[in-house]
Amino acid sequence: MAKDDAAERKRQEKNAQNRRESTRWQQIGNERKANYDKNQKKLERLKEAKSKLNNSMKNFAQFENQVKQYPTKLSTGQFKGTLRDKFDEKAKKMGTTLHKEENTYQQNMAKLDAEIAKKELEQGDLMSAVESAFDMAKNFLASIF
Repeated sequence: MAKDDAAERKRQEKNAQNRRESTRWQQIGNERKANYDKNQKKLERLKEAKSKLNNSMKNFAQFENQVKQYPTKLSTGQFKGTLRDKFDEKAKKMGTTLHKEENTYQQNMAKLDAEIAKKELEQGDLMSAVESAFDMAKNFLASIF
């Protein structure tokens, strides 16, 4: 009878330890899930920023094209001489400046793309960590007998 009591006590201690470990891994899983959710919100904000920047780039490209075409649309019949030359020079400078600005937009888009790719990789890692922690908790609970 003493053997049975000792074995039962040992089983209960082992079960209690498994419950504690299961609870600990559940908490770890919850923390990792919270990090995943927080990171997901950042990723969504980045994607939204990319979409807005993309729309801005389209609008900006249209504006740039209009500015570049403007000097050729003006009649040279009544608008000529030094005034026309100065206008053409200023329009050319403006086109160059706009092109530089467009390059800045493209650099920002590349930075956003890189940050989005980084966050997506982090999300994959975090999801694996979440699943692993919950699997550990499940395994500890399954070992209770």
